[in-house]
Amino acid sequence: MMDTDILDMLEDIGRSSVARLSPAVLVSGDAAATRRVEILRVIRGTVLPRRLEFTAANGDCLAIEVNSSRVTDVFQVRSGPIPDFATEAREDLVGKLAQIVSDISSAPAPLELVSLKPDTALEADDVGITLSEIEAACEQIELPSEPIVSVVQETEEAPATVQSEEDIVEQRESLAQDFFDGVHRFSTGRVLMASADGEALRFEGQCAPDGTMQPDQNLLARFAADLAGWDNDTETELNHPQLIVMRPSGGKGAGLAVVHDGEQIAVAVHEARKLGAVVNLWSSLLETGK
Repeated sequence: MMDTDILDMLEDIGRSSVARLSPAVLVSGDAAATRRVEILRVIRGTVLPRRLEFTAANGDCLAIEVNSSRVTDVFQVRSGPIPDFATEAREDLVGKLAQIVSDISSAPAPLELVSLKPDTALEADDVGITLSEIEAACEQIELPSEPIVSVVQETEEAPATVQSEEDIVEQRESLAQDFFDGVHRFSTGRVLMASADGEALRFEGQCAPDGTMQPDQNLLARFAADLAGWDNDTETELNHPQLIVMRPSGGKGAGLAVVHDGEQIAVAVHEARKLGAVVNLWSSLLETGK
């Protein structure tokens, strides 16, 4: 390659490069089997000690510690108990690691990865479980096929219905409540209130009365008033329902997701990197006509 070719290549890279506001990267793959291959590839390519966190669109997370292509610890799993490297037999650990990798691969896409420094230094004798052992065990676990959308023909027992605009609006009056219920899997705190005066209807998580982020009624009333002002300013451009997201610069820390359906307001505090889960929940609620 000539020097001018190298300079042209670097120039092209510079023009096409964009800054990433979030440390998360996307794990490619539309099918669960493809995502599992990609997760194993990430483990294989991790040489220095790292904490790898794989987060699905619905907020499910797998957090593992990897060093020299070996899994040395598990901090969080999608479901079930966390494997104990200190007490469990090696063959049991291998099977459980293969299962939790398969579980997160089967979780709703997109799947995001964040690579972090370990909280503590690794012990000298912490050799972990090799990738080849995990791969061999994964081959014994059959992944579920991706969901297939089928077209159901109309019958007399199940006639097709056409929703009027009034029906859709009536259904959407409960969208804030549905969002409040659905966001519980990945939020650290949430509030449901009336949009008219900010009256608190429900508190959960860290926003509960005994939590560290419990807002007082005056704050909620001011927030509702601010949203009412927003509605007045944008009534010709926007209508309800609305999703408003706020996240810190750089993509780290806590984010805020607000759903306003015209009658109620749902506010959820979540990790900024889980914005994808917020958008996925919002989209699914709209698709169901709620």
